[in-house]
Amino acid sequence: MRRGFPRKWLVMLFAAIGIPAHGAPAFLPYTADEQTLHLWHLDEAGPPFKDDGVSPTPLLGLINGAQASQAPFPGFGAAVAFNHDQQNEGSGVRRPYGPILLAKPSLDYGPKDNVDAPFPITGSDGAFTIEALIKLDFLPEDSPGLALDIVSMDDDDQKNRVFIFRIEKPGFLSFLPISGDAVRGGGLATIPTSGTHAIRTGEWYHVAVAYDGRETAVNNLKLYWTRLSAGNETANLIGQGTLTADLSRNLGDFAIGNSGKFSSIYGPWEFFPGSIDEVRISGIARKPYDFCFVSEDAKYRAEEITKRTPPKKPKLEMMLQQVLVGEVPVPIPDGGAPLVLGAGNHRLDFDFGFLSGVTADPLAVRCRLEGLDDEWYPSARGMTMEWEMLDASGALLARRVFPVTGSSQGWEIDAINSPMVRRTEPLFVPEMTRKLRVSISSGTPDTTGTWVIDKFSLARSSDPTTNLWTNGDFSYGERINQIGGIPAGWERRGTEPAIARVMQLIGNSALGLLDAEQDHSAMWTSVSDLDVRPARGGETFLLGWSEAYNVIPGALLRATYMNVPSGQYTFRAIAIGTEADPGTTQFSFPIIIQQPFYKHGWFMPVAVSAGVLMVGLMFFAAYRRRTRHRLAAVRLQHALERDRARIARDMHDDLGTRVTVLNLAASFVRRAIEGDPERARQQVLRLETAARDLVTAMDGLVWAVNPSNDTLDHLAVHLAAVAQEIFRDSHAKLRIDIPQDLPALPIMSDFRHHFALGVKEALHNVLKHAGPCEVSFSLRMVDDMLLAEVVDTGRGFDTMAPQEGNGLHNLAARFEELGGSCVIASVPGKGTRAVFRCQLPKVAALPRT
Repeated sequence: MRRGFPRKWLVMLFAAIGIPAHGAPAFLPYTADEQTLHLWHLDEAGPPFKDDGVSPTPLLGLINGAQASQAPFPGFGAAVAFNHDQQNEGSGVRRPYGPILLAKPSLDYGPKDNVDAPFPITGSDGAFTIEALIKLDFLPEDSPGLALDIVSMDDDDQKNRVFIFRIEKPGFLSFLPISGDAVRGGGLATIPTSGTHAIRTGEWYHVAVAYDGRETAVNNLKLYWTRLSAGNETANLIGQGTLTADLSRNLGDFAIGNSGKFSSIYGPWEFFPGSIDEVRISGIARKPYDFCFVSEDAKYRAEEITKRTPPKKPKLEMMLQQVLVGEVPVPIPDGGAPLVLGAGNHRLDFDFGFLSGVTADPLAVRCRLEGLDDEWYPSARGMTMEWEMLDASGALLARRVFPVTGSSQGWEIDAINSPMVRRTEPLFVPEMTRKLRVSISSGTPDTTGTWVIDKFSLARSSDPTTNLWTNGDFSYGERINQIGGIPAGWERRGTEPAIARVMQLIGNSALGLLDAEQDHSAMWTSVSDLDVRPARGGETFLLGWSEAYNVIPGALLRATYMNVPSGQYTFRAIAIGTEADPGTTQFSFPIIIQQPFYKHGWFMPVAVSAGVLMVGLMFFAAYRRRTRHRLAAVRLQHALERDRARIARDMHDDLGTRVTVLNLAASFVRRAIEGDPERARQQVLRLETAARDLVTAMDGLVWAVNPSNDTLDHLAVHLAAVAQEIFRDSHAKLRIDIPQDLPALPIMSDFRHHFALGVKEALHNVLKHAGPCEVSFSLRMVDDMLLAEVVDTGRGFDTMAPQEGNGLHNLAARFEELGGSCVIASVPGKGTRAVFRCQLPKVAALPRT
């Protein structure tokens, strides 16, 4: 199929022979129309390469290893490859040169390689489209060149530099308009790495940049990257940009596959490592359906739709794009509902802009946050450096923002080749400032470009030579020699932190933002203590840094408000159009930051009620404490009275009996002393025994009523003495086993008295009934139980036989009253074992007054 055969004729031909139009091949070479300024099919075996545009200029210089007649995309004639081969450079070459296709036969460090006039690259209104088919043999990061130029008009003479359309090594498709030593905006977009249009080697892609000629409109530049594949008839828009002015009409070194400009170190060394075909330059901004991979019937349908729906003048309106709270995007409520945030102070960022196609001056936009400040302020565009002055607690005292748009003085395509320009700004620091926080942001998500910062300094006006900012040259940190490094004291933030990177300049590292993303943003941030105290009333410091930048602001504008407290607010923005009959527009967005719980209307009544309740509870607790004290005193009084009654009863029963015995014995002695001396002598012995028993009983009563004996160790000593006294004159051998470290636990006198009587009764039973034997008495604590054990090897008895008297029954009943148990085991002829267990009762104490 011959190049230049009209595509519409093909459609008619297929229709004539009965084949539907949509069956025609989708990928066909271009046919020049009236808007085609230049069209190089690049089918020739060598120069000259014919130009089929309305202002034809053949390409004459295929040099430095560029090769024609290479394999094209199916359906096209041939392509030109730009793979570098040092053997083709020739002898005597002192600098590296890359393959290149020039309008002139050879390169020249001067005007001889400039393209001849006329060579238009834009329409009468400045609009243009530059496109080509490309195939990569290396991925951009693996390319041996400095960049991957597709089409360029660059020059050694600054005034003749016009544009470069290329792929950057980080994986960006970029268009850079140049005018002298300045860059007039441009476009930068990230090339897809996944999905249908992912960048790969060996695949063919269609790349294009289209500018609509509207110098005052944002996003007037579009970048396309589309993989050529069967069935794909939709141009893939990967980004937008803004040209602040039309391209220069000067003529420089027009080239394909490289740049014709010499640098101080390199020759043309920005060659494209792969093949290029079908280069077209148009004087209009081509529609997405006006490219070679769109079939004629698809293009016809799109044109018909366009004709039936003539373009309407876009209404002057603005729209809120996103809201960031604390630098994090949050969902925007539907239906005009307010955004509700939790209590506390918040940083709020509002990203908003005009509807597509609106002609308006973004610098004339004003906004305010009603409820916080009634003043109208301009919105921020481009990238920003934001300084915040904080007090010791971290509260915001003051804020200053330095925006950057456009390009820095002397910008040279990229940051590496551009000079760093020193910038000095005043920074007012309030008196109470103790910390400084700086954030270097890539701005709204659709802002693109590059900003490199180095040699940071902060100094007092009185001492400008002393830098108060540490690591201002970013010379140390983590992996500082890599783009992913982190200078000491800094951190990355944002929805795409990789935008913030360490830039490797010649001889040193610098802080940088390289943003080709259209939907993401990032920032560098750092907080530093202010080691000096500002003067009374505040002080103006000198802030300085070196920078190089080319920032392309997007359509979005940003308004930022710091430390917004609780309350109800309305963000409002107003704008005016730039048409001959300009209109105005505005929009508003409500936001509610909830009050802390203690500021709600219900809090004071609840707090007062809770306070009254607490006071009432305190009085009630005090009343209960006093009541418990009185009850404890009453219980103690009752216990004392019970003890007194018990002691009186015991004294009456025991001592009364013993005194009666003494009286009887004395009476017998008196009657028998003269008539029966022997009987009188026996009564005297009985009198002595009774007197001794009376003394022992009195000692027991005194021990029982003495409160100093109300401890476990005193009980043990008393029982050991009682056992020794009982068996002192008997034929039984007594062995006592009581631990030396028995604790001095407090016990109640009532418990102590009855427990001692029970043990004493058991010992008396052994003395009376066991006969000559060995007797063992032990006392010990087992957990919280007091255990006493009396064992003898005497006569024993049959526990099943009927017992005379109630002695054993009374003994068991006594320990049951104490809440314990009495277990007696006996075998006739082998002895008896009595075990007493009681839980030590807790001693009630009087509460403290």
